[in-house]
This record gives sequence, structure tokens and C-alpha cells, in this order.
Amino acid sequence: MSSKRVVIVGGGFAGLSAAFTLMKRGFTPLLLEAGERAGGRGKGEQVDGFSLDMGAFVFTSTYDTAFRLCEELGLPLVPSQMKFGHYRGGRWVTTTPDQSLWNVVRQLPAARTMGFLSPSGMRAGFKVMRQMYREEPYLSFASDSPLAEIDDGETYGEYLERFRVPESVRMTLGGPLKMILGDPEPAGQALMRAYIGETMLSGGRVFMPERGIGSFNRALAEACSDATRVSTPVRRIVVADGAATGVVVDGETIEADAVICAVPGTKVAGLIPELPDETLAALGTVSYSTGCRVVLGLDHPALPPGWHGALYPEDDDTPLLLDRSAFLPACAPAGKGLLDLLIGRDRAKELIPLDDDAIKRELLGAARRKAPPGSALPGDGEELFYRVYRWEEALCMGTPGMLAAMANIPGQLAGRIDNLFLAGDYMGIPSVNGALSSGEKAATEAADLLASRAD
Repeated sequence: MSSKRVVIVGGGFAGLSAAFTLMKRGFTPLLLEAGERAGGRGKGEQVDGFSLDMGAFVFTSTYDTAFRLCEELGLPLVPSQMKFGHYRGGRWVTTTPDQSLWNVVRQLPAARTMGFLSPSGMRAGFKVMRQMYREEPYLSFASDSPLAEIDDGETYGEYLERFRVPESVRMTLGGPLKMILGDPEPAGQALMRAYIGETMLSGGRVFMPERGIGSFNRALAEACSDATRVSTPVRRIVVADGAATGVVVDGETIEADAVICAVPGTKVAGLIPELPDETLAALGTVSYSTGCRVVLGLDHPALPPGWHGALYPEDDDTPLLLDRSAFLPACAPAGKGLLDLLIGRDRAKELIPLDDDAIKRELLGAARRKAPPGSALPGDGEELFYRVYRWEEALCMGTPGMLAAMANIPGQLAGRIDNLFLAGDYMGIPSVNGALSSGEKAATEAADLLASRAD
């Protein structure tokens, strides 16, 4: 084992991935986590035989690093093509992202309701999809995705205007993004189109560990437990004479031969004010959505048979509904149901200050007012249990050009603070896979640097 010490600040997916990679390289890292347990936005809970995800809940088809780590940790993945109900114009239509001819024909009524069959919708849809297929290699969340190369100064809203996408189609394309991220139109067009492309270009295929993302997070945290110190907030990363020399925690300074900073992008400048001006400016482009999630354990499935979820893109107050027991049966005891209610944007900011019961009543009440036909949404107090999770910083969005700005940061640090590395979803393609990949990359670079100095 190497005697060189690498200190990792932050125990989310990026920090855990960095620690796991360093351990495989023969290093004994020290991972410092401010909370009572590592895991960040990927944590889960076990409640009465149910497996709950607190934050992240799905892998898309290009999550290469996540897939490999699941294999290394012995976690089988469950594939799914999710069927969603959409509440549009006072009625429900369903979609399954299967590109077979039969499915396209079968879903023509839904396509009409969602605006794709109007003359303007057909023209715009054709142009958007043609460009997506041309740029398919870029519109990916893989670890080597070149998405940053097409991340210019154009917002997603400006992109839709340029292609003259009518309002009905804009709502269809942006509805899922709006429900979770907030208003997608001010964000960069590249990242928002990558989210859409992950569904459109892969037939809607998604993958999850059979007991949810939380089980993967827990397995990764357990693999790194000997290197992890929890309830240890880092107050500052010490930089002196062009090198990161350690970190300051309450009551002590911990020396380091290299430091990996794996906290959210909005927190980095506060820990390392000595960063180059251009790096601080790049970090200023990072932003996160706000999110609120209610998870209900039920004694029955909540949504109509075959439905995985329900969307309300025309309504700012009604949450996205996910029946996780429909696509991950192992997450709930036999015959039981597990319903997630998720909401972002300004509505989440309004709800977060409320107590748990008030948040549950608000979101469940909004869903019941427009309940899908054949659903069995619970009344107040009819659930077996519930949990509420609040995320002031949920999903990384950023401004136009953020991805391109982040790609320049390693070069900005080279030759100035060689042994400092940044990792997090903002340093990759913002996603669980981006966080895992950036942690792995930072750890590899740190290990290579220290190995070269040992020689």
C-alpha cells in the first residue's frame, strides 16, 4: 500500500468513487464526510421491508461507469422501458418509448394530444429529431461523452425558438424536465437536449439495481467504510506555495499529499479561495435545481396496471408520480406498493420550509385531484408509512456554456495547484454517472501524480 495520503472532501457519489478507485490502486485514502453517513444525494433507506431511494432513482442507457461499478459490487441491474401517463388538455394519454412501427401506430392518438401531429409540430419535431440523430454521439451521459463540445451560449429556450417548436410540443419535450429540474428553458441547450436524447435515442431504456439506487450507494459506501470518517465537516482546503497541503476540520489540520474536492460545485470556492480567477469564474456557472420528494409505502399498487409513472406537465403544483414497485418489484414486499411523489422548480422551494405532514398532504392532495383513471391513490393517513426528503441542491443544471467551462478547469489547475483535483456531477455530464466518472478520473490522476513523484 502507498504511504502517500490522499484526502477526499465529500462523501457523495464522486467522493465514494474516488475512494474506491484509490483503494484499488493500492492507496489508503481518507474520505471526510460532513454528514452522519456517506452517500450524498444517492442515499436510500430500508423501512419495514421496503427499499426507498432518497434522491437519485434511475440509470439511463449510457451510464457506463455506474454499470461497471454495479458489476464489481455484485449488484444485478433490472432493465425497464417505462410506460407513463400524461395529463394533457383534461385527459390522460399513455406513452411507451418503444420505436417499433406497431408502437408508433398504436400511439398516434397520444402523439396528436401532445402536439406532434399538427403541421407545425411535425415540422419542428422532424428538425429536432434529425439534429438529435446527427449529434447522437454527443448526446450521451457516458464517461467519455463529448457533450461539452456542443455546449455553447445558447439556452434551451433559444434553441426551441430557433427551431420554431410550437408550445404544445415544447411542453411535451420539456414536461419531464420541468417536473424535476424546474424551468429548463434558461439552462444550456446541450444538457437539456442530452436529457431528452437519453429517452428518444435509446427507446426509453433505463436500468436500476433491483433494490434501487440507494442499494448501490450503500454497497459503495460499505466498500469504502474503512477509509471514511463521517460527521467531519471540512472548513478549508489549505493551499500553500502552489500545492494543496491539507484540510482544516474542527480542532485539527489534516496533512495531505493530494486533495480531491468532491463537494457540490457551488461549495468549492468557499473551501478553496486560492483557486485561479478563471476557475472561480467557471464555478460561478454551476447551479442546482431544488427538489422535494415524498415516498409512500402502501398495501396495494397505486397507479393503473402497467403504469410506471404519471406526469402533469401543464400543472406547476402536481408532482411527478412514480410507482417504483411496478418496475422494481424487489423494492416492496409482495402485493405492496411504493409510490414516489417528486416536484421541483419554485413549488419545491415553497414546500421545503413546511413540516413533513404538510408537504405530504399538499402533494398527495394535488395528485388526487387529477388522479389517473383506475389508480388507487391513498387518502390522508391511509399509507403504511411515509418519508419526506428535501433537497436544496438536487440536480445540477448550470448556465449555457457550463460544461465547456468545466472542461477547462483541469488545465487551469495544471502547473498551479498540481495535487488538487475537483470531482462531482458538475465536472462530468451532470448525472450520477458524471459524478462517479469524475471521482474515478480525479482518483486516477491523483494516483498517477503521486506514483510519478515516488519514482
